[in-house]
Amino acid sequence: MEQNNACNDEIDLFELFQKLYEQRWIILGITALTTALAVLVSIFMPKAYKAEAMVEVPMIQGSKIIDISEIQEGIKTYKDDTLKDMLKKVKVSPVRNSQNLAKIEAEGASPELAKENLEKVIEIINERLFPQKAEDLKQKYTIRLNYINQVISDVNSRNNIIYDPSKMVDLLTEKEQIQKWLQDPKFVTLATDIQASSKPVRPKPLLYTLIGFITGIFLGIFVALVREAIRSRRISANL
Repeated sequence: MEQNNACNDEIDLFELFQKLYEQRWIILGITALTTALAVLVSIFMPKAYKAEAMVEVPMIQGSKIIDISEIQEGIKTYKDDTLKDMLKKVKVSPVRNSQNLAKIEAEGASPELAKENLEKVIEIINERLFPQKAEDLKQKYTIRLNYINQVISDVNSRNNIIYDPSKMVDLLTEKEQIQKWLQDPKFVTLATDIQASSKPVRPKPLLYTLIGFITGIFLGIFVALVREAIRSRRISANL
């Protein structure tokens, strides 16, 4: 009984291939059509180049002034219709094993435009995304700076004050960091030069052609099987 079932399965499989072979021109035609469409898409699709750079979030006394996730969210929700399409293709990725480094990627119709777009993204992050946070940080660090100056002044003017030298070093370091940021308040600074790709990242002709070819084969087989099923049903109905 099992041998008969195996035999029937082999016959059915053979018949299936035979029927597909009979409709090979349908399969080949659909495959050629989808492959040609994929080639045309890759030819006429606008080219996109990528620019990328490492950026650094300033840290004051071991704490980032802003979290990278806030930058990611800020770019997504930034409301400016003239920049919406460009910002949709911006990617901000934190660097593994680093507290304050991130990679920013932007796209453009040419390597030069991609680089300009990335520079514009950094400018937007520093000047437009977080106006209220910038004011809050300025106020916070100004108050902190005044406190540090007062402590240093007290220590220098009163010989009887005993102050841990290591803490004094920490205060001086923090003061330097705060002063540096207040002089040039930025949320990110370039840690590397901006690099733009010499070859487009989109479209990818070989990939698109392969996808079109494979899609065409499966679509052609599906159409051939549907045609065969309709034909078989008509024959059965006429008997």
